[in-house]
Amino acid sequence: MTDKSSPLKLSVLIYLPRSTPGLAMVFDSVAEALSDKEPYEIILLDDGTGTGRELAGDDPGKGAPFRVVRFGRRFGESVAVDAGIRLARGDTILTLPAVRPPTADEVRRLCSLGGDTDLLIGYRTGHWSGRFDRLQMKVFYGLTRRATGTRFKDLSSGVRAFRREVAEEIALYGEMIRFLPILAVGRGYAVEEFPVSGAAPPGSGDEETARRESVLLAPGTYLNRLLDVLTLFFLLRFTRKPLRFFGAVGSTLLVPGLLLDVWLFLERIITGEPLAGRPILLLGILLTVLGVQTISIGLIGEMIIFTHSREIRDYSVREVLE
Repeated sequence: MTDKSSPLKLSVLIYLPRSTPGLAMVFDSVAEALSDKEPYEIILLDDGTGTGRELAGDDPGKGAPFRVVRFGRRFGESVAVDAGIRLARGDTILTLPAVRPPTADEVRRLCSLGGDTDLLIGYRTGHWSGRFDRLQMKVFYGLTRRATGTRFKDLSSGVRAFRREVAEEIALYGEMIRFLPILAVGRGYAVEEFPVSGAAPPGSGDEETARRESVLLAPGTYLNRLLDVLTLFFLLRFTRKPLRFFGAVGSTLLVPGLLLDVWLFLERIITGEPLAGRPILLLGILLTVLGVQTISIGLIGEMIIFTHSREIRDYSVREVLE
């Protein structure tokens, strides 16, 4: 166990979602790339695979401080990276995937984070998946671009380098680690991309695994991704002003409902047309009630935001000049 109070320049987090035969290649790439760098540490995030226990007594980090974070079951990358950040001592944090890892040159590129760049991410350029997977990812990124206004090429590579303050300012939960670049841009951080090979190491067996997984995605996975995009859209645009979102939705329901009710009322007064047994009356009442309830939710959200507005900070200050 290393001394938590002693700071380091760099912390490398390696996420392990399943047992990976080519895991040693990740450590070799890191050791080769960082051999002439300042002291760093490696933290393996074992997401319920049990592989970390086998490495705990070895020296896969080639002399670098090495720790294993083992989870009792699979919690997902967001939870694993968040736990790793809490243990990490580096001012700069690298996240690397154990599946289809970057090369030593790409790891060196990650370490070049500096200047005005707060987050550096890699986008895969190799044919790392089948046609079906590339098609559904194209649809996913198209929706993401429309919802957020950002144009990132690859949010799922797992190759990232970012300043500690970025991770401390942005809460990671659910699948939010995938959208870290978009959330960072929303807070005013500078984000850049660079290409990585993205191909599975020869003989690792991950090529065929990736192709199988691209075909065997459950229908619920696509629904979850759609909901994630909707969550992202709301977080970026309406966190501070929920009434604008719920007010717009509520008004879309309320106005037609009121028009139907007024029309039926006038028809009853002028022509004497009976209202009983007319489904359109129930539709008008339903739309009116739903509209009022939706707008009320927005008002409640506004009151909550107003009460806690001093505790919420959705911006970043780069520097103060005097």
